[in-house]
Amino acid sequence: MKNFFQKNWVHFLVLLLFFIITFLYFQPQFSGYGLKQHDIEQYKGMSHETQTFRDKTGEEPLWTNSMFGGMPTTQISVLYPGNIFQKITIGFIRFLGGPGAIVLIHLIGFYILGLCLRIHPLIAVFGAIAVSFSSYEIIILQAGHNSKAIAVAFMAPVVGAFLMAYRKNWKWGVILSAIFMSFQLAANHLQVTYYIAILLLALGGFELFQAFKSKKIKPFLITSGALIGAYLLSFIINYGNIALTNDYAKHTIRGKNEVTINPDGTSASQQSAGLDKDYITRWSYGKGESFTLLSPYVKGSSTVQLGNSPFVDIVDKTDLSRDEIKAAMDMPLYWGDQPMTSGPVFIGVIVIFLSLLGLVYLKDRSKWVLLGVATLCLMLSWGKNFMGLTDFFIDYVPGYNKFRTVTIILVIVEFCLPLIAVLFLHKLLLERETIKLNKKPFLIASGVFFVFLLGLKLIGLGDNYSSPSDKIQLDRYRSGMENQIYGMDPKVLLDQYKLDVNNRNQVAQFVDMQMQNVEQGFDAIKEVRKEIFSTSMMRSILFFIFTFGLIALLFYTSTSTTYIIAGLSVLLLIELIPVDLNYLNNDSLDNGKYVYWEEKAKIDFPVSVETTDEQILLSEISKDGKLADIIDKAEKEAIKKASELEYIGEDKRRLINSYKFSALNENTNYRVFDFNGAFNSAKASYFHKSLGGYHGAKLRNIQNLFDFHLSQSNNFVYDMMNVKYFIQQGKVRNNPTALGNAWMIQNVKGYDTANEEILSLGKTFKLNNQGKGVLLVNGEKSKDPIVYGSETMQYLVNRTDTLTLLLPNGLSKGMRALFVMDANGQTNLIPVSTMEMDSLNSFETLVAIEMIDDFYPKNDAVMLNSEKQKLSKSVYSGAGEVEMLSYAPNKISYESSSDEKQLIVFSEIYYPEGWKAFVDGKEQEILKVNYLLRGLEVEKGKHKIEFKFDLPKYHTSNTLSIVGTIMILLLIGGGFYTDKKSKLK
Repeated sequence: MKNFFQKNWVHFLVLLLFFIITFLYFQPQFSGYGLKQHDIEQYKGMSHETQTFRDKTGEEPLWTNSMFGGMPTTQISVLYPGNIFQKITIGFIRFLGGPGAIVLIHLIGFYILGLCLRIHPLIAVFGAIAVSFSSYEIIILQAGHNSKAIAVAFMAPVVGAFLMAYRKNWKWGVILSAIFMSFQLAANHLQVTYYIAILLLALGGFELFQAFKSKKIKPFLITSGALIGAYLLSFIINYGNIALTNDYAKHTIRGKNEVTINPDGTSASQQSAGLDKDYITRWSYGKGESFTLLSPYVKGSSTVQLGNSPFVDIVDKTDLSRDEIKAAMDMPLYWGDQPMTSGPVFIGVIVIFLSLLGLVYLKDRSKWVLLGVATLCLMLSWGKNFMGLTDFFIDYVPGYNKFRTVTIILVIVEFCLPLIAVLFLHKLLLERETIKLNKKPFLIASGVFFVFLLGLKLIGLGDNYSSPSDKIQLDRYRSGMENQIYGMDPKVLLDQYKLDVNNRNQVAQFVDMQMQNVEQGFDAIKEVRKEIFSTSMMRSILFFIFTFGLIALLFYTSTSTTYIIAGLSVLLLIELIPVDLNYLNNDSLDNGKYVYWEEKAKIDFPVSVETTDEQILLSEISKDGKLADIIDKAEKEAIKKASELEYIGEDKRRLINSYKFSALNENTNYRVFDFNGAFNSAKASYFHKSLGGYHGAKLRNIQNLFDFHLSQSNNFVYDMMNVKYFIQQGKVRNNPTALGNAWMIQNVKGYDTANEEILSLGKTFKLNNQGKGVLLVNGEKSKDPIVYGSETMQYLVNRTDTLTLLLPNGLSKGMRALFVMDANGQTNLIPVSTMEMDSLNSFETLVAIEMIDDFYPKNDAVMLNSEKQKLSKSVYSGAGEVEMLSYAPNKISYESSSDEKQLIVFSEIYYPEGWKAFVDGKEQEILKVNYLLRGLEVEKGKHKIEFKFDLPKYHTSNTLSIVGTIMILLLIGGGFYTDKKSKLK
């Protein structure tokens, strides 16, 4: 042991250093606090039902009804008992606590890369700091993207082991590749894995080129084959996550969409075989925004108002008046191309300058591979700002269209450039005297880089310190003001403001006057942004000068290289940490509480009950007397648990409510829809089964249903989804027409395509142009179109007057209405009976409107004809009863009774894999009804119906994980054995 520590003391010292850095930055974490993380709060909501079920039964449900009406838990929360790598990662993070544990994995991961490449430990520490404290890594931790951060943390050891296999020691490189790739895949962020694969393919291609060049094809092939085998082992160990994710993705918004139209009936031209292109590229980095890699604030900072940012004091450096400063405080600080951002992707001028010197001095041509991959990934991060390249990758590169938020690919840039810098410093350490003889490239590169920085500071980025969103916001201000004016009483406007709403020029002048204050604010914020840009660039220039000075010591003095590299590491911390602290710090508020940290109890039970939740709970108890006893029992258990944890006050109440609502969920099966969160919040999912939720990979059918009907307030669709309660603006509204868990229908309507099927869930109208003008539907001339209500419908009376045609809400099937114009040119919708009584010919009929079909889910079911043909008939009596007997997320039981054969529709999401139906113990095929619900045709009589969910691949995966882990352990043992044998020889 003494010999072991003597040989490896430096590594233990490095680990101690990493722990100290982590402790200092994340100090509250080690004092009983947890980090406020938006996505983790959402995760708590979406996974609450799963966690509760797992804790009580010890089983994995694999399905949850808490979000979007129901979905697999594949990308929410699944534990694989056989996957030891998942267990080790989770155990380490729970033991040390996040996010500090994740940053520690980052630091150690890059240090391991250094060991794999036999890089000096001090230089590996420099690289570890550069990668781990780049601003993006800190920002995603604050946002709660933990799985992404863990996946990125294992990138360095994966690449290190890969290069080690080809360059240093193929045997241990392969073994370590199997280990680290297993950890990386267990992090469950396949988008990051996909980007790592791009880098590995590029490096592998370079190694192939080198093998051809040196005529060493055989060793290359042996190593490559062994690496493929190692990655296959990693795949086997993580088979469950990969296979289940792949199966699940086919049915989500990342898979193909069978609906090929938009809700307004136009062709969905932006669809790909995966995600829609607009969705993929919504978060796209701007070309000018790419300079944040060099200098952090050249596009501002996060998407906040200046008054709520750390840059408030910078206004003192401007010449703005007090009124201008006041106006600027309400203006957005960020002026980049993204819809919003939590902060810049920043790696620092030190790293970029050193990587530039690496390109000059390194003889290893893999530097060009790293630069090439970094450049490609940077251009791909531009997304919609560079659609030529983006379109090519979406359309032709396998798998690329399955991932959204193209800016994530910048993690590869954040890795490649520091690696080049590290390789340069390592070369300096080994060949300092030789390099000192060649100072000229250093001076030229430094001079060019300094001129570039200075020019950038003086000239700027040519964006006038504004963004496209600034103009959009100005237009919204103007249109909002105009709408407000036209919505007011004309008499009040005339009396108070001397404004005649019929005089458009007068209204325009009035709006212009009101807009002057708003425009003054935007002009003022531009001045502030200009100062922020200049300050940021000056900061980067100063760090460049210090870095130049330290590197110059290597060239012109005999100062210890170790001291200089240590100095660079300290300087790097000074450059990065203050930027990181803008996005995750330990500062306190006036009340003594942390800005970014909360007590651990609030992290464990983050969601507080609101009045609306309590009202729903009381409503359910009033309808079922047994619930009161069940919930009372859960409350007593919670009080005991709170006492064990020493929770008091609000912490105790949150824990108790968590238990109470879990008991409510286990013994009821209804849905709520929270209009405040809708599809962007999982808060409602924490307490109830919600039709809304928060997830980046929703099932395609529920997204289509939202786009076509839920967002259009189609109450019949809410009814069939068993939405019993609506939550809106702090109030609960009961939905008395909710159809419950299951019901028997009378009529079945068949359709040939998914387009027709989803449209049939709403109203269908037939229009007839009876006037002298032109009827336009979505901009196209039409005489007798069939429409569904979301189309853009206009009527051209002449070349100058365009009238908007709106459909009536109150029509029933077979009823007609008329779109008419009176003698004054005013339009209206009137019943046909009104027109028949118009003896004075007061109206001119323009368009006749007839409602030719409607959807009544209580009586009707719609199906694709491919499903309908599985039925024995199309008309049923609908007479009978069906009742839910028991509920679990993966098993629901019903009892039905009828004197005739019936088609039963269940308000549960249809999913083609995993769900099986049993009628009296005999399996029966589940039918897809009403676009996304389940249906069963049941014979007459009394029957017990059960739906059970299970995924065989999940159980197979656990066996494969154990087998794969044993094989890796055998490889490790074999590696040590052969090493010992060689040493003895």
